[in-house]
Amino acid sequence: MLAEEKVKKIRPATTPWAGRLVRQMRQAMARAPGGHYVLDQARAVEDVLFEDLQSRLGGMNSHHYLPEPAQTSSGDGEGRDKSLQARFAALADQSLEQTPESATARVYGRIVNQLLPDEVRILTALSDGSDIAISHLVARGGRLKNSDHRVMSFLSRVGNESGVMLADAVPHYLAHLFALGLLDGGPEDNKQTAKYEAIENGSEVRAACEQMRKDSRLKPVFIRETAHLSAFGKAFWAACSG
Repeated sequence: MLAEEKVKKIRPATTPWAGRLVRQMRQAMARAPGGHYVLDQARAVEDVLFEDLQSRLGGMNSHHYLPEPAQTSSGDGEGRDKSLQARFAALADQSLEQTPESATARVYGRIVNQLLPDEVRILTALSDGSDIAISHLVARGGRLKNSDHRVMSFLSRVGNESGVMLADAVPHYLAHLFALGLLDGGPEDNKQTAKYEAIENGSEVRAACEQMRKDSRLKPVFIRETAHLSAFGKAFWAACSG
């Protein structure tokens, strides 16, 4: 919500204007006393530049905030829901009785509840131990000329290869599988150069690169990696696939 409000506030400032202002402020810093203050102001404007770029490319990270614990239905609104304490106490009691096997089954069960059918397709494609090509698009440049700002992440052809229904959601699927600990990353695989090129020449990716060069005068750079089932992911797959 805060990110959305910040974006709304900066809408009147166009990206070319912000870029010119950053360059002018850098020049002022080089010849004026109090240069650290000027640099701080330049950094603030440049952060606005990157946030605006990410917003228009649909890559802005959202901020999520947890709500307050639920209140009771009593009229005074001062009491807290006691079910939280009861559930927590029940888990504490169960922790004294569980075995490694039962604990493992519960962990796997929780992960299964979080998976989507398309994500299972991706896990199936990786179950043979293969590596898939993954590319991240970053905007290189900025105040230090070598800073990277990620614009698009987890770009891959695995969705096409595994037959997922929502190919556009593959970056989200991969990010989620990494977050669950089912996937591990690795270095670029030179044997998959053709796949990396296919990823990076997609129409949406090319459009993002062009917009980056035109509006922000930043250099689009691709970071190539691979992904495969982690040790935990292999154990999970063995337990769930039978």
